Amino acid sequence: MVRTLFQKRSLAHLLVVCICALLLAGITSQVQAQDIPENETCLECHDQPNWERKLANGDMLNLSISGQVFDQSVHQDMQCVECHIGYEKFPAPHNQITATNKRQYLISYHDTCQKCHSEQFNQVSGNVHEALYQAGNVDTPICADCHQPHSQQYMSEIDHPRESGQISWKSQTCADCHQADFENYTTSVHGAGLIEGNDDMPECVDCHNVHQICDPAQSNFRKDSVDTCAKCHTNNDVMAKYGLETNVLDTYLVFHDTTVTMTEDYNPDSLTNKPTCYDCHGIHEVGKLNPPPIEANISAMTLYPEVTVKQAGPPVQNVGVTSLVVGLIVGIVGTLTIKALILEKREETTSEEGKTS
Repeated sequence: MVRTLFQKRSLAHLLVVCICALLLAGITSQVQAQDIPENETCLECHDQPNWERKLANGDMLNLSISGQVFDQSVHQDMQCVECHIGYEKFPAPHNQITATNKRQYLISYHDTCQKCHSEQFNQVSGNVHEALYQAGNVDTPICADCHQPHSQQYMSEIDHPRESGQISWKSQTCADCHQADFENYTTSVHGAGLIEGNDDMPECVDCHNVHQICDPAQSNFRKDSVDTCAKCHTNNDVMAKYGLETNVLDTYLVFHDTTVTMTEDYNPDSLTNKPTCYDCHGIHEVGKLNPPPIEANISAMTLYPEVTVKQAGPPVQNVGVTSLVVGLIVGIVGTLTIKALILEKREETTSEEGKTS
């Protein structure tokens, strides 16, 4: 009887404790939810036009975000505070902005995209833009310069074939910064042809890629440039339209007596002293029929005088000895082979004469 009463009281106490715990958890979550503003809360202020904040150097930082545009972006299901860390407290946390200019404010989000886009961030981490950023150049582009985070659409919606006579939005992004190079490109056979509606012509990202952009001053770019050109210029279907030969790699080897790959195998870290395609044909200003004028003694030293070019093959004085040894080996093997054939012929003749007699 006593035990039964004790068990009932224990169950009642346990039930009361559980109810209190649930109520406390609900109150805590409600408080937390109130502390973290929803997007609608942020947009009550930010979804107004021409709202700006003056920074220390006089730059006007735009604080206006269109809620309608954001709701159609790829980030529509994300909360503002997932990217804007430290702005969870409400209201008006903007006194936390310590940037003295707009560029400083933007690069404070340099690593933000890495949380979700690790694959793309790793690709960018090895490119020429990131190398410049790490070296202290804050004007080099980061993710948000090419992908506006509040209006970025799904790649499947915008990554469609370019319209005839126009460059893609990706290459237009390049052109926004590299204006001089783009102007040279538009006067070349590639750029002029594309603008005229020839979709066979390459544009910026076809040669330079999107995220994995190599520094053109590095040896890797110089060595890989031959393969870049060959992607189109060894394509029989494409080149046949313009009456161009596709044996460009063969003729290059015959004319220059070596390849960039041979140099790379000998010393992967050195620049090749052999001309590559763009040394003769140009880069952005590639001509229609004839390559532009070049210096006769073009070499890696001409292109990159600050780089020490190492020897790309065996010493010249050893070539004579090597040729002599090879000649002796070929001569000995040839002599032994001819002698063996003569002896074999004699044996056949002797055998036939024996059968006849």
